Amino acid sequence: MKKLLSLLLALVMVMSLAACGAKETPAPDKEESKTEAPAEKPASNWPEKEITIIQPWSLGGGPDVITRQIASYSDKILGVPMIVENHTGGSGTIGMHDFLDAEDDGYTLFCCNGPLFSLTPSFIDVDYTIEDITPLVGIRITEFVILTNASSNITNIQELVDYANAGHTIKYATTGGPGNDSYTMISALFAILDIPCEAVPYDGGQEAINALVGGHVDVAIGSPPTYRDYVINGELNCLGTFIPEGLDVEGIGHIDSFKDQGIDVEFTGMDYFAVRSTVDAEKQEILRDFVLQVYADPEFQEFMKGMGMAAWDSDGEQILDMVASQTEAMTKYIPLVQ
Repeated sequence: MKKLLSLLLALVMVMSLAACGAKETPAPDKEESKTEAPAEKPASNWPEKEITIIQPWSLGGGPDVITRQIASYSDKILGVPMIVENHTGGSGTIGMHDFLDAEDDGYTLFCCNGPLFSLTPSFIDVDYTIEDITPLVGIRITEFVILTNASSNITNIQELVDYANAGHTIKYATTGGPGNDSYTMISALFAILDIPCEAVPYDGGQEAINALVGGHVDVAIGSPPTYRDYVINGELNCLGTFIPEGLDVEGIGHIDSFKDQGIDVEFTGMDYFAVRSTVDAEKQEILRDFVLQVYADPEFQEFMKGMGMAAWDSDGEQILDMVASQTEAMTKYIPLVQ
């Protein structure tokens, strides 16, 4: 009996100690018990899906060829594919509107140029402004050259003037209609020279050059990627460039500017990548860094050299300054073609 009492007493003490040492578990707070929405993934883990470049110019032209080459590096550097879509027409405005209609999540880039803001609004009603975009990084300087078919035996601008004065109306190919930079500059040149002429607009630079090579027009305007091989092969002649300091093209040599030839006309265009102005700054930096990594690649540099030009690694501020300068310069040429 004593042993039984001792066991019962010990059991009571153990139970008492357990009760004293137990901690009360507080009831869960109603606010804390709610399931919180997952936080947005930081941009440093971005991108996670395919990126699209909207190209407002035609397939095979200088901007198209270069942007497709840049896009080919995306899988390796960003880990996601990058595709180029050509949304042509309206001197670039169709592509611009499609770009602005896309989500502002950084997954849509635009191959932009200065005239979409400095020139096009003078010819086409647009509902966008420069504030709608953020320039990321340059692509190239647009180095327009006036060319003739070698079979015409017109090798300089004075010979073209003489040909026109002999009673010929010059048919000239442009890479777009009114509101396009190539249309405006070649038309302004012929207006200054008082040359009787007729514009023949094409959808892009390569089509304009093809028309010249095929003998469908007398003159065309183009940039190195579209005309370089034809000049090297002796099929086309360079009459001059709008770049005021002249132009050195790999495989061709120096092309005199119209300013050097005593004609008061000059133009320096550019293409650049842009995103919507509301895209997150960290995503903008990732995209800009991607393009600069491509530009630093020796194989890409060789590719650009083969195109007769170099990549333009300008930043957003430089691009905006150039657009402003171009807008001011265009006030001189727009009245000549309106």
